[in-house]
Order: sequence, then structure tokens, then C-alpha cells
Amino acid sequence: MSPPPSPIKSWTVDALTIEVYNDRAALGRAGAARAAQAMRQALASRGVARVVFAAAPSQNELLDALVDQEAKELDWSQVMAFHMDEYLGIAPDHPASFRRYLRTRLFDRVGIGSALGGPRLIPGERTDDPLAVCLDYAHALSERPLDLVCAGIGENGHLAFNDPPVADFLDPVAVKTVRLDHACRVQQVNDGCFANLSEVPTHAYTLTIPTLLSASTLVVAVPGPRKADAVAHTLRDPIAEACPATALRRHAGATLLLDRDSARLVLE
Repeated sequence: MSPPPSPIKSWTVDALTIEVYNDRAALGRAGAARAAQAMRQALASRGVARVVFAAAPSQNELLDALVDQEAKELDWSQVMAFHMDEYLGIAPDHPASFRRYLRTRLFDRVGIGSALGGPRLIPGERTDDPLAVCLDYAHALSERPLDLVCAGIGENGHLAFNDPPVADFLDPVAVKTVRLDHACRVQQVNDGCFANLSEVPTHAYTLTIPTLLSASTLVVAVPGPRKADAVAHTLRDPIAEACPATALRRHAGATLLLDRDSARLVLE
């Protein structure tokens, strides 16, 4: 297995480490190596790794590298996988389902959690009792601490579906339903998940910011030119819900991985 690429620049803002890579492919390999290291450490110390994965095009290179570069180095059967959000009212086989994305990109390719009953996924199609869905998923998440979160940042600075209007750094719950911000729904069209805005669901299930930040390690992969503004706000704005991703600056175990395009406003 080849060593991970080195960043072209790295620095810290508050507690957050930032690394810039030459392109998306290098970012993905570096992020995969960092994520794999966190999983190996958890497996070595406790026999199980508990990991939350994001589902978005920004994660493509990282997930591919986890399969191609790291699959032989990990006991994937002992990785308990969760995901961080899902549209409310969407079936698991819908083309835009985050469950389908993760199964196709990673879970089915490595047999993740095969010794643990498989990944634990949010049943987005459950609209009869959303509160019960949230409580059930929160219970599953709380059984043991989270070792790793593989995340991205939205164009509006969101983490998972914690958009600025609904983000709460002191959220008292672990999982909740939210109304999606207009900018967030536009991003889903920009990402190619839906053909037009009218097709994008208006509500979703999401892990809250305290839940995401409870993990020991956060690997935050944010490539591409459309993320440059969000990156600049994340690193320069006051730490506040107006840009939810600023919360990452409070986490010493978080690393923000950028490419030249996403870092163009913060490179000096």
C-alpha cells in the first residue's frame, strides 16, 4: 500500500487542523488514511470501531480510497457503521437515498459490520412516527462512544443537515427532524442528487452537532470550488450557529482536508 500524500500546506485555527492537498484524489487518499488509522486504533483497543459516515459527492474520493487503499488493512466486519442524515419520506432504494449511496460506495464493497448485524441506518421512509425513529437511532448511537466521523461541509456551512436556521451547538437531543434550508436544498440539485428543486424533500432526519462532535476523531473532506466560501466562513467567522461548521474549531481531534479549489480563499 502506497503512503498517503503530503499536504501542500497545513496550519491550525483554534483547535482545528487544516490540510490542503493538490487535488481531490490526493485529498481522498489522505482522508482515507487518517480515517483508517482511527478505525485501526479503535479495533485494537476495543475490538469494535463505531463510525459515522457522510453521504455526498464530496466523499467520493475518500470512500473509494478506503476501499481501494485500506480494505485489506481493516477488519471491516467489526466496524459498526452509522450515517449522519437521511431525507424524510424517502425509500432506501431511491436514487438520492443516502443509504443507497453508502451501500454502493462503501458498505457492500467491504462487508461493513458483517459480524455485528450490518450497518445501522436511519429508516427515512418512516414518516408515521418521526420521534420514535429519532429516539431509536439515538439509543443505537449511545450504546458506546463514537470513534470516528467522516464528514463534509455544506455550501451554507452546514454539518449533516444542521443548517444555520436549525443548528444548535448545545442541542439537547442526539437525532432530530429538521426543515431543510433553501440553500441546502439548492445544493442537492447542484450535486446532481435531484433534477430540480421541486423534487428535493423539505425535511430530513439528522444527527445533531453535539452528537457529531462527540467522536474522538473527525475527518472532514471538503473539495471543490463551490465550497470555497463555506471554508472561508468556517475558518474566519465567529464560532456560532450562523455558520455551523465553525464548531469544528473547538475539536482538537478534527482535521479539515481541502483541495486547491476549496482552499482558494484561505491560502496565502
